[in-house]
Order: sequence, then structure tokens, then C-alpha cells
Amino acid sequence: MENWMEELRTTEEAVARRRRADGLTDCGDGVYLRTFPDVSPDACEAFARTLSAPAPAGAFWEREVCGNRFFCLERESGYRYAVYLPCRRQLRLLCAAEGRPVPAQLGERPAYAGRQRLTQVSPDAAAQNFGMCYVLSLGEGHFLLYDGLGSAGQDDEKLWQVLLEDTPDGQKPVIDAWILTHPHYDHIAGVHKFALRYTGQVRVRNLVMNMAEPRSFPVRLWREVADCYAVWLPGICRAFPDAAVWKVHTGQRFAVGPAEVEVLLTQEEWSPAEMIVNDTSLVTRVTVNGRGILFPADISGEVGCRLLHDMYGGYLRSEFYQIAHHAWDTEALLFYADVDPQTLLWPLRQKDWDPANRMWTFPATRVMKREMEENRRRFLIAGDANVTVEL
Repeated sequence: MENWMEELRTTEEAVARRRRADGLTDCGDGVYLRTFPDVSPDACEAFARTLSAPAPAGAFWEREVCGNRFFCLERESGYRYAVYLPCRRQLRLLCAAEGRPVPAQLGERPAYAGRQRLTQVSPDAAAQNFGMCYVLSLGEGHFLLYDGLGSAGQDDEKLWQVLLEDTPDGQKPVIDAWILTHPHYDHIAGVHKFALRYTGQVRVRNLVMNMAEPRSFPVRLWREVADCYAVWLPGICRAFPDAAVWKVHTGQRFAVGPAEVEVLLTQEEWSPAEMIVNDTSLVTRVTVNGRGILFPADISGEVGCRLLHDMYGGYLRSEFYQIAHHAWDTEALLFYADVDPQTLLWPLRQKDWDPANRMWTFPATRVMKREMEENRRRFLIAGDANVTVEL
């Protein structure tokens, strides 16, 4: 076993040396990153003009948010996507040799009749399941989903019942987009279990994610992600062979029916630095009927949390907030005041309510616990039953 681990470390170091020599970072799924430091706004503008010069009409777009600039050049095969962060004076160029950027609309139609609502699927505490799963019902049996809990118990059946409740009789539920935030058991394993059980009974049109290249994780973390890359993601794609798979990038926006999704941060913004798995979380905000829901997933380290604040500040303000990393050890206070939510969605493990649990020693958790006791914000906490709110 020791020799095997040493071989892995040697291989990882050799791959890292090759990437550094090429000046590129493998961000997974055929996307490579080149980073340009100390870039001034004027230099960024010159780069944008150079990037757009050969582009035919409609093949180049740009966007600016809080001074952060995003550029995309779509080619006959593949695309180039650039992110300029003034807080870092850094330009990051992503190159994909194949595929295309996520389209503007992933829904079958831009609007559906009926109500829109959000359901927090509660994990089966008796089965020791945990994690998070959110269902946005868009109307007419169409849905936008986030993650899918762990695979213990029968939470896949519970998710299925949520879909059936908002699907007209005789119609197959349609998941217009299923967003997968990062490769941890309590977010992806349940999606895999659901896919194996309900393939053929539900239609999944799009899978949305930005998973890191597995070798970007240090060897000590490979055990945390091995099943995701070797079993869960391949199994999900096999179960839903008609689903398009999209790798999204910071600054992109797309719609899922009436829901507007904005990609605020991906793991690409701190590659090639060593990452923990939680900090590769895809951070997004969904807006439905003018009500914003911020989904930071499990982002928890100081680098990612501070970067959210430095990039966006008060732009992060949202009515709903999914508590980062289930309120476990996290530096979320670095951007929590920017969000200033009215309602907090808490995908909590039941055992975490034990007063002796170390979760209650974390600074972010103490702040939220005090706000809950003082009735300063509304807290929707995962319990035995699902929690649903109208949007």
C-alpha cells in the first residue's frame, strides 16, 4: 500500500511539472487555463479587442459586473473564455478545443404556466443520510434541480414524489437542468441513485457543472472524489443519455424556463492552487419572479469566500440564501453581510442539533444561531419533512 501511494505521488508531481512547463492548467473536461498576472484595465481592454477582432457577428460577447469583465469567443470548434478580475489585476483565459458555451436558454420554453416554488428536500436522518437537494418547480411539470443528497435511505423516492406533486397527471416530469455543484458524496451520490432508479420515468434535458480535473486535488483527497469521477458521474450520464452536459464558467448567465441563473464563481478562479473539494463548489444565484436565491453549495475556505466578497460585494444581496457548507466550518461570514438574506435555507443533518456538536463553535454558525434566537431572519431548517416556499 505504501509503495502504491508513493507511485501516485510521483505520478502527480510529474503531471504537475508538465503542466507548469506548458504554462497551462488542466481545468477538466478539455478546458485549459492560462493566467496573466498584473494586468491593468487598459491592457484588459486591448486584450478584449484582440479577442473579438476575428469574430463573425454573434460569435463574440462580453459582459461586465462590478468591474469584473467576461469575454467569450465561440469558434467553429471550441471556444475561448476570458475572466478579468480587477481585485486581483489578473486575466484568466480558458481554452476549450471542443464543445460550445452554455446557451442562453436551457428550458424548452422561456415561461411555463402555473406556480413556481422552491423545495428543500430533507435527508433521511434515520438512515444517516445527509447533504443537500433543492427543487425549483417552474410550472407544467418542468424543474430546475440542485444536487441530490447522499444515497442512504430512500431519499431518491422522496425527490421523485416532489417531482410528481408538481407534474400534471399522465405527463413525465421534465428536469430542464440539473446543477451539480461539486464531487462530494452528500451532493452527487443521491443523484446517481435517483438516476439508476428512475431512468425512463423522468426526462433530464441538461446537466450543468464545473468539475475540477481529478488530478488537481492532492493525493490525500482522492478518496473523497474517486467514486464521483469513476462511478457517479458516468452512471448519471448513462442513465440520461439524451441530456446535454455543460461546463459553465464564472460570469455566464443562462435561463432555465423562467428562472435566470448566474454563475458567480467556479473552481477555475483559483486553479492551479491546491484545492480542497468543498472549495471547488459551483456558486450560482437563481432569480425567479424577481426573488434571488444564492446557492454557494459547500464553499468554505477563506480564499473562495473572500474572493466572492472582493469580486461582488453588495451585488450578492439575495432574498434567499442556502447556508454555505450546511453551516459547518466555513469562512462564509466574509460575504454573508453582502448577501443580507431575509430567508435562510439550512440543509442540516439532524445529529448537528446536539448542543455538544462542534458545529456550534464555528463563527458563522454562532452568528446565525443568534439571529435565529432573536428572530431577525427566517430560517427554513431541514427536518423530517421537506420545506417548500412559494416564489
